Amino acid sequence: MSKKNLISRLSLAALALPGLIPQAEAGRAEETYNTDAQYVHYEESGGRMQVDVAEISAAIPIGKAYTLALDFVSDTISGASPMYNAKNAQGEVEQVLSGASITEQRYAGTASLSYAFDDVSVSVGGGVSSEHDYLSNYINAGLSWDLNKKLTTLNVSVSAAFDEVSPTGQNYTKNKTSQQFLLGVTQIIDKNSLLQSNMTFSFNKGFLSDPYKSVYVEPAAGARFGQILDDNRPDNKFQWAWLTRYVRHFKTLNKAALHADYRLYVDDWGVTANMVELSWFQPIAEEWQIIPRFRYYTQDQANFYSAVFDSATVGSVHSSDYRLAGFGALGGGVKLTKNFQMNGMVKDIKLQAAFDYYDRKASYQIGGHNEGTFADYSFYMVTASINVKF
Repeated sequence: MSKKNLISRLSLAALALPGLIPQAEAGRAEETYNTDAQYVHYEESGGRMQVDVAEISAAIPIGKAYTLALDFVSDTISGASPMYNAKNAQGEVEQVLSGASITEQRYAGTASLSYAFDDVSVSVGGGVSSEHDYLSNYINAGLSWDLNKKLTTLNVSVSAAFDEVSPTGQNYTKNKTSQQFLLGVTQIIDKNSLLQSNMTFSFNKGFLSDPYKSVYVEPAAGARFGQILDDNRPDNKFQWAWLTRYVRHFKTLNKAALHADYRLYVDDWGVTANMVELSWFQPIAEEWQIIPRFRYYTQDQANFYSAVFDSATVGSVHSSDYRLAGFGALGGGVKLTKNFQMNGMVKDIKLQAAFDYYDRKASYQIGGHNEGTFADYSFYMVTASINVKF
């Protein structure tokens, strides 16, 4: 299981785009020593994939202007994953799953160093992600600039990743490279509201297929058996995403806040996706906060996707990966946080727990698309974390 596959699953769970770019803000990132520890459990319905993630990070101020940030992640993937689709005796499409004994382990570490001027902050960083069949090395840099008496912040970031794929059971190694650029602006509208808008451009080149997925080609007239081909996607991909967020503070409602997000995603594989998310941040008694949220996601299928192919429709580029199909997802969740103000060496402790549930169906896609229910499933995510400031 590649890093790309893991991130795709958890990104689908979060319904957000994967990326390596830090979105820094101008000014000193951390005034105190700051450590985070987080655990995430992700599980799909029907006994499919499970993912357990453990992460620890730290932000360390150095001198008056430098901040060193460190992050380490270990995750375990287990369960069964769809390999390809085929038609049963009744002519209905069904998914063929891998064995349920799959277990994969991944380790990743990142480090970055930032320097804060009066109105400008710059950062550089990099990292590595390793598992038995996938190795990724990446670097990034960012700049944030406060303008207009700090009412406006401009963000520019760039990253590059260099990946090596060595599939289990195969005797080849493939490479791919990715570049990502971000342009963003955050504007404080008044004392109660702000608007943030980011555009991300990504360029990917090399081996972009999934070596663990296949396509089924139905038998030609007179033939008894069909054919199974390897997943084969274009060797380049351009992605563009535009995220806009509006935040509104309500002082009269015990300092509550509304976060409204909209994300548009387009790539040159034919996928267009839209996402809307609403979150309500409600402080309650004694440093408690509850955050309910709702999210809707919809996407069109890739140009070369089909649940199954026949000899007339299969081309040199083809995929039956359910993540490239047309579908939608409805979901929501709730997060609960508690702050503890401390005296002494530890200044603040923040505990968080969250639960999210999503239902993914072809019929939820905008436009009335419905290719059947064979790829429909649900999944949930449980998150627990602790943040300590010294």
